[in-house]
Amino acid sequence: MVAITNTTSLTFLKEEIDNTLNEAEKHLEAYAADQSLDNRINACVEAFHQLRGIFQVLELPAATLMSEEMELVAQSTPSSGDVPRFAGALSQSILLLARYLEYVQLKNRALPELMISGINELRRSASKPLIQESHFFAVDLSRNRFPEVETAETPVADVPRLCRRLRHMYQVGLLGVLRGQNSGANLKLMARALTRIDKLCGPVPISRIWWVARAALESMIADDMAMTPARKALLSQYDRQIKKIIYEGSRALQGDVPLLMVKESIYVVSLCAKSSGVIGEVKQVFDLRQRLSDAELQDEINLMAGGGGSVLRTVAENLKVELGDVKQSLDMASQGVADTDYGDVADTLLRVAGTLVMINLNKESQQIKARAANVRTWTVDQVDPQGLDFQELVDDLLLVENAVAGLERSLSPADEMHREANNKHISLYQLDEARVAVVGECRAGLALTKRAVGSFMESNWDSMHLTNVPSTLGSVSGGLTFLELDRAKGIMDACRNYIEQTLLAKGSETPTGEQMDTLADAISSIDYYLESMEEQKPIGESVLEVAEESMEELGYPVVRANRL
Repeated sequence: MVAITNTTSLTFLKEEIDNTLNEAEKHLEAYAADQSLDNRINACVEAFHQLRGIFQVLELPAATLMSEEMELVAQSTPSSGDVPRFAGALSQSILLLARYLEYVQLKNRALPELMISGINELRRSASKPLIQESHFFAVDLSRNRFPEVETAETPVADVPRLCRRLRHMYQVGLLGVLRGQNSGANLKLMARALTRIDKLCGPVPISRIWWVARAALESMIADDMAMTPARKALLSQYDRQIKKIIYEGSRALQGDVPLLMVKESIYVVSLCAKSSGVIGEVKQVFDLRQRLSDAELQDEINLMAGGGGSVLRTVAENLKVELGDVKQSLDMASQGVADTDYGDVADTLLRVAGTLVMINLNKESQQIKARAANVRTWTVDQVDPQGLDFQELVDDLLLVENAVAGLERSLSPADEMHREANNKHISLYQLDEARVAVVGECRAGLALTKRAVGSFMESNWDSMHLTNVPSTLGSVSGGLTFLELDRAKGIMDACRNYIEQTLLAKGSETPTGEQMDTLADAISSIDYYLESMEEQKPIGESVLEVAEESMEELGYPVVRANRL
């Protein structure tokens, strides 16, 4: 039989399909109302079976699978003991299937991935295992890793012990991702852990899963991919593979590679626009050609399901703009460079007051309204920019600005970057800007340190490359002191001591590659922590625990400061 795949063919059959879906829905409603009408549910089963055949001819695999699942659920509904629930699930599936067919008509492409969520909802109602995101994705899984990983320096007997610490690093990142906290920084932490594990294991059968897992994580980071439940589940499966190495040792290293996990990982890589590094390796080996990006896929999913946004965040941004305009006018007035129209200033203040009421800042709104009435009476030749009235207006603007800043903070988790200031006459925005600048300087120092450590390793341990590192880390520690991040400062001090007392000391032994990687783990953990502050998406202090464990393994345990 010649397959019919074009939209014209779907359009030709669309009326019949729609009629069949409508009839099935009527039969389903009648059966749900009177469960003695067995002929009605049987008519539903027959309708879904007929649709399955049509979709097979049209080569619409997602619609075919959905209609098959609908047929099976309809068959089991009379004996389910929960007819309303099953009928509700089928009704939702009919609606979704109709919307999907309209999508295929309008967009002229099938994109079976769009139906996975709906299919899984139906399977969940029937207590069946869920299908993966890669269910409709075809790839030759028999291909081997290339290039092969280098032989590991670490003895096989030490691998489980070292993987235990790296698993903790991975789990810290995984927990953050599962909680929806700064996926970018947490994924970087997880990717580093997998890279280290891959290097530790060397060329063993299980190395192929680390290879594709690293590529999947790098893809998620590179394209800022959506953290869907299926992807979170995949990341959790990687953790279970690490656990097997810890508890089974060499047997796990020589074990079979979970092919479904490999396929799901490769599917994630196929959605990535990047084609360099480990992502490029996987794409080349498996001959992956990008059909669409993850961003496009999520847009199409949202088109099917509808989207949303944060009204409060938009209101906060608009208030900042309004306040900025007022402050600019007052600044020019204080400098005498322009004739300020205080009537316009009063109008802006009234708009701000009205907006504050909308977001339940009633006290601030009343204060600004009163101030607006006062400002409206001002004239350029009478008001004194150094006088009490002018300064009170500035204070009121600062009050509102900090209230808006508090609103913005309420929309995201608390972090160390936005710690409250004890001095209420300091602008929170200005203080935050100062902290952001210090964080940026600290991260720049860590970047220099990482480059120096890399050059030290590549030059066969030429200590010249580390000469300036202690002073650089000293500057970083100073910045962390300003930020009141005592725990992170303690880790930096331990790193500096290790470099000074072990790597730069006269007559010191040549370090191992594993020791240098462990040092890099500590430095990278601090960098991820600061990055999360910079992005205003806190990663939490668990990542500092990872850094402390790394320094303890190097023999330089971190001294925890007690703050009063």
